[in-house]
Amino acid sequence: MKIAFASTDGKMINRTFGEATEFKVWEIGPDRADYHDERFAITANPVKDERIIARASAVADCSIVCSLDISTVALARIVAQNAFHLKTGTEKPIEEIIEKLQRVLQDNPPPWLKKAMANRFESAASA
Repeated sequence: MKIAFASTDGKMINRTFGEATEFKVWEIGPDRADYHDERFAITANPVKDERIIARASAVADCSIVCSLDISTVALARIVAQNAFHLKTGTEKPIEEIIEKLQRVLQDNPPPWLKKAMANRFESAASA
């Protein structure tokens, strides 16, 4: 599954969803983690909702979006895309979050993570 990290340097989760102008996207599974690409969500639009839409659109194919924090409006947009948000609250290394998710995937994923994986599998199968 793809996970988008709000990061300016590709190493640390260091932006809120609302501040992010770029996302580092990784493809992860229980036994692998591969850097996928970088997504840009730069918009000069003064309308907040339009900026949220631009960010959400940039990561629309991701199962999980990870940032320092997210507004309720942006969270609703992410959830409407059948994705989940992970809030770190403080800066964390991307590798640390990837390793934690992989351990969870190897053991017994919680229902929300099983749903995220199933949603992306169904989306890929119908495309």
